[in-house]
Amino acid sequence: MIKRSEYEKIIRDTGLEEIADEIIDLDNEVKSLEQRIAETEPGLHQLEVWTYFKGDLDDLGTNEVYAIKLGIIKSGRTDLSLILDELDKNHISCQSISEEGDIIYVILAYHNDHRQEAEKYISEIAFDEAELAGYTGTIEENTQNLKKNIDYYKGRKQKILDQIVKLTEEHERSLTVYLDYLDNNLEVEEAILSGFSTDSVSFYTAWIRERDRKKILSLISSFKFVRVEDIEPDEGESIPIALENRAIFRPFEIIVNLYGVPRYFEIDPTPFVSIFFAIFFGLCLTDAGYGIILGILTLVFAFRIRAARQFLLLIFIGSIFTIFAGAIFNGWFGDLPAYLGLGDLSLKLAILGDPVSSDIGSMNFFRLALALGVIHVVFGLFIKFFDSIRRRDWPGAFLDGLPWITVVVSLVIILLSTQMAVSMQLVSAPLFPSSISRILMWPILAGAIVIILFAARQEKSWGFRIFMGFLNLTIVNGLTSFLGDFLSYIRLMALGLVTAGIGVAINKIAFQFLSIPVAGVVMLVVILVFGHLFNIGINILGAFVHTLRLQYVEFFPKFYAGGGRPFKALSDEHKYITIVD
Repeated sequence: MIKRSEYEKIIRDTGLEEIADEIIDLDNEVKSLEQRIAETEPGLHQLEVWTYFKGDLDDLGTNEVYAIKLGIIKSGRTDLSLILDELDKNHISCQSISEEGDIIYVILAYHNDHRQEAEKYISEIAFDEAELAGYTGTIEENTQNLKKNIDYYKGRKQKILDQIVKLTEEHERSLTVYLDYLDNNLEVEEAILSGFSTDSVSFYTAWIRERDRKKILSLISSFKFVRVEDIEPDEGESIPIALENRAIFRPFEIIVNLYGVPRYFEIDPTPFVSIFFAIFFGLCLTDAGYGIILGILTLVFAFRIRAARQFLLLIFIGSIFTIFAGAIFNGWFGDLPAYLGLGDLSLKLAILGDPVSSDIGSMNFFRLALALGVIHVVFGLFIKFFDSIRRRDWPGAFLDGLPWITVVVSLVIILLSTQMAVSMQLVSAPLFPSSISRILMWPILAGAIVIILFAARQEKSWGFRIFMGFLNLTIVNGLTSFLGDFLSYIRLMALGLVTAGIGVAINKIAFQFLSIPVAGVVMLVVILVFGHLFNIGINILGAFVHTLRLQYVEFFPKFYAGGGRPFKALSDEHKYITIVD
């Protein structure tokens, strides 16, 4: 938090750049020292392996008369004396320095008269020559030098880190504010560079929201040599999209932005997403107790964490529907009311029954999830139909949208008028008279013919067009696809039952400790608190992801493409500070 007067004073302080440059230079030196340490330590480890060699490293190598090599031999199960005999047969002298398991540290020497056969034999045995090139003197002398270098690098690094800490503690507030200022003005610099300038005039183009037009004009009226001209977009130009919704719908813009904002002439799906997302989220949790906790926490943090406010408000709205869903399905921290003697009261509120303990409740949950799925998908088809009419896309409305509405709705009505729906326990009795099937067969047939003839109307060959139309009717985005979409909504019931089931298990485990005096009460409280918090956390994630999937996979493809370019206003966006007047 910083007052504007202090903010303006800090950004005018030119000395902050020098301090920042000093810290950056010191930091770069730290990185350089770390690199030197990283390069030196492997060499030290390599030398320490040969601590037992007391000779001069200058003696190693090949001269005019003989060659001396330092290395290791892996003996395996072979006796050292046998190895020495074989080396001697090949005119190679060998002296063992030390042994570690089956590894023998040795010095090999051979005369140049036998060089060819000696090196051939050495290459055939398990001999690894020590890599000591570049070193002179003894192993101990080189080891001491490397240790001194490493100690110096580490000492120097610590001094620089202390210096950085001192500078940071002294100037942290000012540097943070100055960094925020630079970061905030980076977009302004980029906007200026994107313009075009001559010696006397500069030109800049930008998009503005219609509602900001008067504000822009009033701002520039105080500048004498500034002029603004409206520019019509070019044909096919990518027009940026700014979503504008009422406050109640605004949090759900996050869902649309994650998928992709609409194209310029496409409908904004945010209001339609909001109600379904909140309902589905509530059903995935289906616990009024969890909804209350979630609502309180999100509302509190929404006023504290400004950057995440819209997301927290989205979850808050979902928590309200969670309370209702929990109440009608008897979800109150699992079945906690039953342990507290309030089971009868909670059951009275559960107008759709308890899906965990009764078949009626579980079947009501199943029917509700399936019904919402049908409503959601068909609603998407209606959006496509009316949006196509709005855009005067008559083929899209009457050749794509209306036929599918006719076919899908008619088939659903026919199903609900049969005994099959009763045997599947979708309804207790047929909702419509059986005679309605004969009536609806005609609109179904008409809709199917339109789909077969015109679903692939971009194809030139009528034979191929009809073939693709038939596939569209049946397999490719057809009836089987709609059936799969409807069944996907059963996941609402599955996730709701998972939340309830875990809650019931937590309560059962917790109340088993109640028989233990004193400590049992403590264990009971601990298990209930942490168990239900865990259940809330893990199922919020599942509810959000699966509800998101129902919007993106089942709902959006019916009417929405997205892929627009989001509008990004050039404005103050402070990352690290909050300015108060």
